[in-house]
Amino acid sequence: MPIFDQGYQAYGGERRALGRRWIPVWREEAAPYLHKRAFLLLLVLALLPWLVFGAGLSFAKTQFGDSSAMQEFVKQLPPVDESWVAKLLTNGWDNFLLVIVSVWVGSGLVARDRKERTLEVFLGRALGPMQYLWAKGAALGAYLLLFTFVPVVVLVVFHVGLTGDTAFLWQHARVLWGTLLYTLLGPGTLVVTVLALSSLSRSPRIVGLALIGIMFFGLPASAILWAITRSPMAWTFSVLAELRALGYHCLGVAPEMEIPVLHSALYFLALLGASLGILYLRFSRREVLR
Repeated sequence: MPIFDQGYQAYGGERRALGRRWIPVWREEAAPYLHKRAFLLLLVLALLPWLVFGAGLSFAKTQFGDSSAMQEFVKQLPPVDESWVAKLLTNGWDNFLLVIVSVWVGSGLVARDRKERTLEVFLGRALGPMQYLWAKGAALGAYLLLFTFVPVVVLVVFHVGLTGDTAFLWQHARVLWGTLLYTLLGPGTLVVTVLALSSLSRSPRIVGLALIGIMFFGLPASAILWAITRSPMAWTFSVLAELRALGYHCLGVAPEMEIPVLHSALYFLALLGASLGILYLRFSRREVLR
């Protein structure tokens, strides 16, 4: 029997409020990566420096022997403070894995939907552009939190729990709010930039190659320019160098590359503004559907 002869039956399922319709899209974008062993191994490797340097440092200060030699050794260990957290937060290993996850998860956020022609379905009646972009950005942002704010919170809890030093929470409060500020300005801007690049192509592979080129080849180019000019402006071409400097500034530590704090702030505000401008033009004019 043809379907039009079977009569009309009203939909009896749940109709989500517009403000919550992005949740299934976010879940379907983020969940598949949790079933990939290689991706899970990548996340474990990202936490490895924090476990080795952070938790091991706190443990050594409280649990290793009572001998004078051991106590003297423990005294020589660096303290868990803003300077030490800045080094862990912006080390080359962490930034390298952050870029790999950004490419792995972010390159197909919009490009894959354009390629498979599902973007028209999302933006038809189910979602608005804001809800769609929020869902896609939240999928990448949730994983980037594992490289920034989450390990710092775990480190602080572990340190206070082992040492019993509750005064650490207000004496070094900048460890938490500085890391949160860095997460919003640095990786947060990176999420928006990845979304903007992904909206420009139908091929996740091309987007991924573009991200790799921008992230990895900008650093040696900036290093060569800096060696010639000795100007902090030379680091403008390197997102990784700017991320490292931003992390130091947010935690109140002088960066090694002598990049001024105003330069770092304007750099990421300009990058955020350009990315938002691209997304606005692509989605407001529906050019992203072409």
